[in-house]
Amino acid sequence: MAVVQNSYSETMRPAVAGMVANLTNADADTRIVETAAGIGFGLAVGQGAAAKGAVLGAAVAAGFVGISIRDVVLDPRDGDIYRQGASSAVLTEGDIWAVTGGAVAAGDNVVFEAATGILSSLPADATHFAIAGARWMTGAANGGLAVVRLGGALPSV
Repeated sequence: MAVVQNSYSETMRPAVAGMVANLTNADADTRIVETAAGIGFGLAVGQGAAAKGAVLGAAVAAGFVGISIRDVVLDPRDGDIYRQGASSAVLTEGDIWAVTGGAVAAGDNVVFEAATGILSSLPADATHFAIAGARWMTGAANGGLAVVRLGGALPSV
């Protein structure tokens, strides 16, 4: 059997993308990944073609269904993604860690990029959509980790 881990850090990382930050009003759903390239952790997820389908990002703000939750029991060979056809955990309400697509500050509105699902506080436009009832709970520089709070208010389609 191959060795999975042979060294250990003296300290733990405070967080990783897609890790649920705490259990404040936490609620999640299970969806089946439809995106051919898969869906990474801590990214915006949109409504897929099937009723319980999931795609990376969304073409419109109303397509947003949640943020992908990190799954520590996936096959390590899959990397940090849910593969196409896999069941995925999607946070619909609560706090989750995400890598920022720009500098964010606590209290900022949360926006996702339609094609990549990356979260930021950029102004909403044709390719960046605001998430209703969401806000950044902590701040971070571009590419840093910050906590997003989803209020559970999904938009109507």
